Amino acid sequence: MNAQTSHYQTTIDKPISFVGIGVHSAEVAILTLKPSNDTRGIVFKRMDVPLEKRDILARQYNVSNTILSTTLTNEFGTSISTVEHLMAALYGCGIDNVIVEIDGPEIPILDGSARDFVINIEQAGVRILEKERSVLWVQRRVEVSNGDKRAVLLPSLTQSFSVSLDFQGTLIGEQYYRYDTSSSNFKDQIANARTFGFSHQVDALKAAGYIKGGLLSNAILVNKNVIVNQEPLRYKTEFARHKVLDAIGDLALSGYPIIADYHSHKGGHELNHKLVSKLMSDQRNWRLMTYTEYTDLVGPRSTNENKLTDAVSTDRGKEKVLSQVL
Repeated sequence: MNAQTSHYQTTIDKPISFVGIGVHSAEVAILTLKPSNDTRGIVFKRMDVPLEKRDILARQYNVSNTILSTTLTNEFGTSISTVEHLMAALYGCGIDNVIVEIDGPEIPILDGSARDFVINIEQAGVRILEKERSVLWVQRRVEVSNGDKRAVLLPSLTQSFSVSLDFQGTLIGEQYYRYDTSSSNFKDQIANARTFGFSHQVDALKAAGYIKGGLLSNAILVNKNVIVNQEPLRYKTEFARHKVLDAIGDLALSGYPIIADYHSHKGGHELNHKLVSKLMSDQRNWRLMTYTEYTDLVGPRSTNENKLTDAVSTDRGKEKVLSQVL
């Protein structure tokens, strides 16, 4: 049974551990993923704080900071930062429930992608639980923007993520990538894409307390039209693919698979958080259903398109206009 298409929730079958530095804090941390039969979802546990203050549930309402990464904070002020790559890896591997024990404030960056997380999750194996999986089906358009930056969820029978970037005057330039979860492989298409930054921003970011653990071994460094790293790009569109990776991790903080077409232009963690918050703030935006109800709704694509609400056909027309902007 494929974990990503299981009607039932999952966890990993055995513990997995990682050791590495945080890209912003430069602190070394030991991270251990443990199986969980508690179907609350992904729960982070800060093992270096008192027992009663350890647990941080991976939910959008616990997001406390979105500058250069996503940080979660519980009601006691205990935080864990840079959760997005691990969240994306768990989501991409179809894992619903895990205990994440860590003895520091930041998830190790490893090589800047989700590759090592995915490889080790696959090796650990998947355990199917007895509780049925649920999904959030988006019923109407949800959009957020900040100047020329925007992110939008459009109703759809399937789930996809598309990102466009615009870094004029650099090697990246304009870049676009679309990932359809029903027809593409997360491990091959998304998990290997590394985080990136720009040479002219390094000094200012370090002075502000960020990227203290940033190295050429855990990020792509772009200097105008040159890649500083000796390792070549893993994909021609690696930059856009990494933004898809980030989006998958950020949207996973809803606690459910979000069935929609996600699009962003010049997006990032802040817009992703605002998008999920706006989605969840109004129950008219979504319908929570079991995976069985969802598969019954979808059926053969050719015969069930009419099961979408009128909002879908309206938004499809808007999507054509949006695609020109993106």
